[in-house]
Amino acid sequence: MNHTRRTWHIYLPLLLPTILLFLAVLSIVILSSHVLSTSLIVIVIALAVGAVVVTYLFVWKLAVSLTQIRAGVERIAQIDDSGHAKATPDDSVASLAVAVNDVARQLSERAAELTQRRQEHDTIISSMIEGVLVVDADEKLISINQAAARLLDLESADVLGRTLQETIRNSDLHRLVMRTLKLGTTIEGDITLSGAEDRYLQVTGTMLRDATRNTVGALIVLNDVTRLRKLEQVRRDFVANVSHELKTPITSIKGYVETLLDSAFRNPDDTERFLKIVAKQANRLNAIIEDLLKLSRIEQGVERGEIVLEQTALKGLLTAAINACETQITTKNIHVSLSCPDDLIVRINPPLLEQAVVNLIDNAAKYGNAGSPLEIAAIQDSSAISIAVCDHGVGIVSEHLPRLFERFYRVDKARSRAEGGTGLGLAIAKHIVLAHGGTISVSSRVGEGSTFTISLPLR
Repeated sequence: MNHTRRTWHIYLPLLLPTILLFLAVLSIVILSSHVLSTSLIVIVIALAVGAVVVTYLFVWKLAVSLTQIRAGVERIAQIDDSGHAKATPDDSVASLAVAVNDVARQLSERAAELTQRRQEHDTIISSMIEGVLVVDADEKLISINQAAARLLDLESADVLGRTLQETIRNSDLHRLVMRTLKLGTTIEGDITLSGAEDRYLQVTGTMLRDATRNTVGALIVLNDVTRLRKLEQVRRDFVANVSHELKTPITSIKGYVETLLDSAFRNPDDTERFLKIVAKQANRLNAIIEDLLKLSRIEQGVERGEIVLEQTALKGLLTAAINACETQITTKNIHVSLSCPDDLIVRINPPLLEQAVVNLIDNAAKYGNAGSPLEIAAIQDSSAISIAVCDHGVGIVSEHLPRLFERFYRVDKARSRAEGGTGLGLAIAKHIVLAHGGTISVSSRVGEGSTFTISLPLR
């Protein structure tokens, strides 16, 4: 009966018409008692009392139900931090409406908050440069971001709901996902994606669990380390090449010095010849070290912003570069032609760019055929100034072109050393051009010659 006492004002308005009806009937009966029989009065009173009782029981049950519903709604809305409904001084149908409105408002706010969080989550995942895959316990894809789809060459909309074995043909990735699901720990590994150009991925797999610690799937993160692998390979090649380049003259110098010491200068002619060889190898060793220092200075100058640019007439610079290579050009009887407008002005660092052009002309003279022409041309278009050095020599096989500007990379090692090169000339030219914000490229045909082109952006 507690509910009844607490909720009188809920069903009292509903009982009031019945009570008034009962009083009206009773008044009529009393006023007309001289007409109506006693049995009729008893029947009327019994019917009225029955109506009151039935109405009371109905309203009491309705009140209890409304009170329970309101308490449940308030618990859903968590109006009270303890999880129980608050007792309010006005327990009425109106309070139920208020509670329902509170629930609707809070559910709307929570839905908006969840939507915002989902959008933020999707934005973060989609903007990651790392690939992200989510699979369920049966290895079915339930989420994939754009980076992962791009790395694995997939259409994200077409693969959701399908297993890894159906969508990704890489056994190493399959094994890593299976180990993650089986062991329940973070698993790391490397996989290779074969194609026109192999890609190397570093993969991390983490178990996903629900609130009850049951396995629901795995999160797979793919990190593209192809560039790092290539840089590491370049570094290893550089160490190997520089070691070899330095070892060759040092071995020669050591050998001839030991020979001179053993002979004790008994033969003046041999002594002079050996000393000339030692001097030549020492000069070569010095040239390698000087070129390495040049590269280091250029890189440090770019990092520190010490490369000073100034407006320079390009034709005078190209003429100076040709004159610097006059000995090599004259020795091979190469005919040089220069095409450059007199008024072509470019913003450059003159000593550095002249060094780059000298290296290209020297390279063209070394590998150009004796008596062949060597054309140097400079032109300007709407976005850049281009300097092209074209020889008519033996040409370069296409497989060597991508690596031609690497340090110590040689197409023909024996011939390069015979010509006296250090293997760093083109690398120095490349870094000088990069320091100017430009690009350098090469095109070549075997037996026809090669063209090296420097492109400098207009500033």
